Amino acid sequence: MKPNGKYFAVRLLFLGLCTFGLLSASGQAETAHGTFQLPVEAHWGKMVLAPGEYEFSVSDDVAGRVVTVRSRETGSSGMVLPVSWSDVKSATGTMLMLTKSGEGEYVRALLLGDSGVVLNYAIPKPGMSKPEKETRLGKPSPKPAVIASASGGQ
Repeated sequence: MKPNGKYFAVRLLFLGLCTFGLLSASGQAETAHGTFQLPVEAHWGKMVLAPGEYEFSVSDDVAGRVVTVRSRETGSSGMVLPVSWSDVKSATGTMLMLTKSGEGEYVRALLLGDSGVVLNYAIPKPGMSKPEKETRLGKPSPKPAVIASASGGQ
């Protein structure tokens, strides 16, 4: 069977338009980046962030806005998707908002004031079990040493 010239040209044009769209979108994908320091261990999605310094970048992806977080100490990184996002009109600067839960500290939102967006993240309800698989970023906090001493006499 001989290919039809019209359909081949239409497919080629469609492929060219898709390629152009993907290249232009990837060139403008990153919307924000910055650094932050955590004084306490915090959960962010399925990641556990140890106290320390981190870098983040936010990019628009097919699935939505994706935040990539990287530990400056270990180089470990992970990605997290927000459960929702909303526009904010009067904020400037970037802020990471933490909330206490029965399980510890959790990232509730990432405010990107310069972009005018707030990315909201799920916070586990009290009594819910931890996610099946968590990714730990940063150095684990040292566990306190337990020293036992006993002396016996008769």
